[in-house]
Amino acid sequence: MISQNRRNYSSATGRVAEVRFVRAAKELEFQVMKGSRKDDMQLHIDYWLRHGGSKRWGVDVKGNNLPDEIWCEFKNVAGNPGWMYGGAAIIAFDMPEEGGFSIVDRVELRDFCEENVEDVFVDNKHAAYMKKYSRKDRSDVITKLNLLDIRSLKSYRIWKYAKDFWLS
Repeated sequence: MISQNRRNYSSATGRVAEVRFVRAAKELEFQVMKGSRKDDMQLHIDYWLRHGGSKRWGVDVKGNNLPDEIWCEFKNVAGNPGWMYGGAAIIAFDMPEEGGFSIVDRVELRDFCEENVEDVFVDNKHAAYMKKYSRKDRSDVITKLNLLDIRSLKSYRIWKYAKDFWLS
């Protein structure tokens, strides 16, 4: 069971990542609209983006990463399809070591995981690199990647933090 302190920490760091993301996207001249609770819960979409007159697309913002550590979700804690199978077009990983967000196409990342993650379950999160892992008392199925893995994706981009990030 997750402790209340850990839940509070994750929530706070997630909010920080979202603020950073909105500022970075606006600096790149995207129109940003917060997704609804339903968008978040059912589609795994935190924000909708639009550039100029283009159609909008969804983004799932991922914060709370340790350096060079990226967790990808095949199934969520309830055992339902995880965010790799959601409705977001792109995933934005808050990566301070990159000075911004590592942006990847969700489908390309999902395909990479399906092709490269071994269909082997491990019982220790430290052994979860490119293997499947479920946390104690949860129905999730996740795997750990590193930054080099997502850098290999064609869609990989970095959206630098907004210039005013360090001032606020």
